[in-house]
Amino acid sequence: MTAPLSGPAALLRRQQQHDRGPAARLLGHQLTAIDTALGTVEVAFLAAPHLFNPLGMMQGGFTAAMLDQAMVDAVTALTDLQYHVVMQAMQCNFLAAIGPGRLLCRASMLRQGRSTAFVEARLFESAGELAATATAVTALQPAAPH
Repeated sequence: MTAPLSGPAALLRRQQQHDRGPAARLLGHQLTAIDTALGTVEVAFLAAPHLFNPLGMMQGGFTAAMLDQAMVDAVTALTDLQYHVVMQAMQCNFLAAIGPGRLLCRASMLRQGRSTAFVEARLFESAGELAATATAVTALQPAAPH
C-alpha cells in the first residue's frame, strides 16, 4: 500500500479534481501548475471557433472570462479550497487579438486579507505573445471543510 501524496503534487491533483463548473468547461479550462512559493497558478484554455467573433478572433468577453477563471483558480488553489471566491471588481486590458489554439494564463494572488484577496493574471496566445492582462479584488467566503 502506498502512502497518500502530500505537498505540491497532492495540491495540484486535489485542485484538478475540483469541479470548476460549465463555464470553465466551455473555455477548455485545465489547471496545469501551482507554485505556492511564488503564489501563482498556470491554467491552459482552448481558443476554439465557438468563442470567436465574426472576424475570426476570440470575443473579448471570453478573454475576460478566462482571466477571471484563472484568478479565481489562483485564490482557490493557493488557499487549498478554504474559500468560495466571488469577484468584486476586475480591470481587463486587451493587448492583442487571439486566434485559435491553446492559451496559457498565469495568475497570482498578490495579497490575501481576512475577507478579500487581490489577484492579477496574464493571458498568452498560442505563439506566446501577451494578449491580455487583468487585476481584480475578490471576496472570500469560508467554505465547508473538505
